[in-house]
Amino acid sequence: MREIETAKLPEITGGTTITATVINAIVNVIKVIKETGYSLGSGIRRISENNICPLD
Repeated sequence: MREIETAKLPEITGGTTITATVINAIVNVIKVIKETGYSLGSGIRRISENNICPLD
């Protein structure tokens, strides 16, 4: 392997910008969307079955 001159080191690029933090944030957003879907679906089902708790 050859050595790289110090002046050329800033020109080196590579790798990905996807980090564990980014992946974790995406997973958390997906979980929130999934929970929202469950809540919305449950609400729609309860309304359609007239199984709503009274507010009195």
